[in-house]
Amino acid sequence: MKVLILSASIGAGHMQAAEAIAEQFGIDEKDQIEVVDFMDKKIATLNWLLKKVYLSILGLIPDLYDRIYKIAGVRRFGSITRLIWSTLMYLPFARLLKNFDPDVIICTHPFPEAAAAFWKFLHPKKSNQFKLVAVLTDFSLHEIWIYNEVDFYFVATDQMKEELESHGNYKVFATGIPIRKQFQIDQDEFRIPYSVLIMGGGLGLGAFEETIRSLEKINFKIKINVVTGKNEQLQNKLRSMNSKHELQIFGFVKNISSLMQAADLLISKPGALTLSESFAVGLPILLLPPIPGPEALNAEYAVDHGAAIALNNSEEIIQAIEILNDRVKLSRMSEKAKKISKPFAAEKIINVITSNI
Repeated sequence: MKVLILSASIGAGHMQAAEAIAEQFGIDEKDQIEVVDFMDKKIATLNWLLKKVYLSILGLIPDLYDRIYKIAGVRRFGSITRLIWSTLMYLPFARLLKNFDPDVIICTHPFPEAAAAFWKFLHPKKSNQFKLVAVLTDFSLHEIWIYNEVDFYFVATDQMKEELESHGNYKVFATGIPIRKQFQIDQDEFRIPYSVLIMGGGLGLGAFEETIRSLEKINFKIKINVVTGKNEQLQNKLRSMNSKHELQIFGFVKNISSLMQAADLLISKPGALTLSESFAVGLPILLLPPIPGPEALNAEYAVDHGAAIALNNSEEIIQAIEILNDRVKLSRMSEKAKKISKPFAAEKIINVITSNI
C-alpha cells in the first residue's frame, strides 16, 4: 500500500503526529510511506509564504489570530475559510498526487486536507482514486476540518466523535492523537531532587525567561531541564542565565520521552501533542497561558480531567510548584493523566485504514 502523509510545519505537533503514524506503518515493509511537509518551500512558494504570514499573525498579533480562529469556527464562515484555503492550495496538491499516486492520503493538518478534499470535489469520477483520512491534532473540533470528501476521521476524544457525527454521516473513530512508540511506557517513579521540565513546543514559544526567574524564588532546589525546540535565539539567551538550581538547556531533541520520564512535573503551554505525550507517561502539568485558539480548549480538557493545573501568569508558578512537596496530589494527577492517555492511537488508526482498503 502506498501512503502519503501530509502535514504542516506550523508548530511541531502536526509533523510529530505524522511521523508517529509513519513509524507505525513502517512495521510492514510492504507499505510505501512518504511524509511531506505541505508548507515547505519545495512544495510551493505560496504555501511557504502563507505559513510565514500565519506564524507572524500568531506571534505578533495573537488576539487577531484568536478572532480569526473563532470566526472561522462558525459554520457559515467556516465554509468560506475552507473554500479559500482549498483553492489556494489546490495546484500544489494536484502535483503531489500526480507524483506519488497514493492509495491513501493522511492529513494531520487542515491545510493539505482542504486541498485534497477540493480535488475530490472537482473530480467526482476519480474520487475513489485514494482514500482521504483526517487525523485531528487538538482536543476540540473546529469547522476548518470538516469536509464531506473525507473518508475517515480520527479524533482525540469521544466527545469530539459525537460532535463531528452530529454534523453529518461521517466515519469517525475516537482513537486519540497519535504519538511515537517511545511514549508507550510505564512510569511511576519520583526523584529527589525534584525534576522539572519546561517546554514550548517545536517553535519554542512561551514565557521561558519569566518562568525560570519565577522558579528562582522557590525555597527548595530543583533540577530544571528546558527544551527550546528550533528557537536557537532563545536557546542562546537562556544559556546565559544564572540559576541557583541545576539548569540545563536543550534545543530540538529527539529523546523528549526520556526527558519526560525523568521529570516529576512539566511546565508548558498546552499544545495537543505535548499534552498527549505527557498523559502517556503520567506526567503532571502546570499549564502556562495558551496561545489563543485551540490551545485554550486543550488546556480546559487537561484541567477538567485533573491532569493539569492552569496558570494565568508565570508568577503563579511560585505557589503551584509546591505541588512537588505533595506526593499524594502529584500521584493523583499522574494517575488521572494516564487514565485519559491513548498511547496506541497510531496503531489503532492504521488498523482501521488497513482493514478498509
